[in-house]
Amino acid sequence: MTGLLGRQEFFDRLRWWAAERPTTDAVIAADGMAVPYRRLVAAIAAGSARLRADGVRPGAPVAIPTGNDVASVVTVLAAAALGAMPLLFDAGATASERDQFMRLAGAHGCVPPFVAREPARWPEPDVPPAEEVALVTSGTNGLPKVVGKHWSSVVDNSVRFAETAGYTREDRVLCTTPLHHAFAFGVVLVPTLFAGATIVLAPYPPRPAAIPALLAEARATVVQSVPFLYGAALEGMPSRRPPELRLCVSAGEPLPAPVRAGWLAATGTSLRDQYGATELGQVGFAAPGTRDGVCRLVPGVRARARRDGEWTSGEGELFVRVPGPSSRYLGQPELTERAHAGGWFRTGDWGSVDDAGRIVVTGRVSRRVVVAGRKVDPVEVEGALRSAEGVRDCVVAVGEEAGYVAFVVAEPGVTELGLRRRLAALLSPYKIPSRLHLVEALPRTTTGKIRLGPLWQELAALSS
Repeated sequence: MTGLLGRQEFFDRLRWWAAERPTTDAVIAADGMAVPYRRLVAAIAAGSARLRADGVRPGAPVAIPTGNDVASVVTVLAAAALGAMPLLFDAGATASERDQFMRLAGAHGCVPPFVAREPARWPEPDVPPAEEVALVTSGTNGLPKVVGKHWSSVVDNSVRFAETAGYTREDRVLCTTPLHHAFAFGVVLVPTLFAGATIVLAPYPPRPAAIPALLAEARATVVQSVPFLYGAALEGMPSRRPPELRLCVSAGEPLPAPVRAGWLAATGTSLRDQYGATELGQVGFAAPGTRDGVCRLVPGVRARARRDGEWTSGEGELFVRVPGPSSRYLGQPELTERAHAGGWFRTGDWGSVDDAGRIVVTGRVSRRVVVAGRKVDPVEVEGALRSAEGVRDCVVAVGEEAGYVAFVVAEPGVTELGLRRRLAALLSPYKIPSRLHLVEALPRTTTGKIRLGPLWQELAALSS
């Protein structure tokens, strides 16, 4: 592949597939609705015409409450084909959240997803089109940001990832996370359609218990998900392995060893780590057989580590550069400026990169805490806890009032004393949390991220 692929190349390929494979399903939704490539392209053209008639103009942002359904796919692509900038956000967002996203992106209109069926010509913008798509991210501090990403960066990176992962037009890619998230957008929506393959959309919000059946019914060859959903789906996996399954991509958080081993035993297919960010796309992908946590940089991506103000060959904060124009935080120029340094994006992740292009992420810079005057990485402590027999899940955090705490989900019989003995065998004394709190479950968002607020409230109630 030479040169950068962008919005025009993506839609040219989509239209080519409509002529080459007109009856092949492009998208299959959880409700059974299926759209072949010829109908998808026709729906995009019709949708663009309706958007134009409703006042949406090329170059302008348009907000789209996005779900995991055919209408959302069509509407997002119709807006992009028209030359507008689609702003994807959770269809379940509150009115206040929606207004905040729109304000940041400068969007004045919000269009619910639809599928138009009136015949229409393919759109030809009469003014310069918007060359960005806008994706919402909460980041690591929970504050919402709207990331403007240039189509050439999105398409080029997504296609390079797909080539590395080996996507083919015969694949059926099961998407278990929200389409409005960068992980699904860059690992499923763009590369699957570019490859002429089939997208299978799982329900959203996700229902882990439905994944095993959906995996079999969809005859999925590729699965895109997060460790939490992989682990939750294990309980309902049938004894018969899915014969078509060949690739399982996992991202969002470190893969617990029991989930990795359990999925391999249940399906015969290894879980492969993917490292990325909303602002960058796909940065690294684990090669088959590599050790836990080690990814290889996606072709075209460059990365380096910085520590104490100097580039280092050891561990440090990771800086990444991807081909194409850099992303930006819409409505927050000062944040954009802080996030970039000399053409490199500051990820906020802690890790290392070697000369062979292997990248390892060991934690978050922002999660590193100071205990007794020394820096502690919660990821290291969580890893030690997860190695203890009977521990199912955990998170380590520092609260303003509660102090240095580990919240642990464990099987009956696991005690705080036993956990402390395990930690004492693996960690220096100052790294051991001052409090170990056993809980029934860790509250999570729909994409598997842990919600600390309810845990702090539970702890405060016990202390009062």
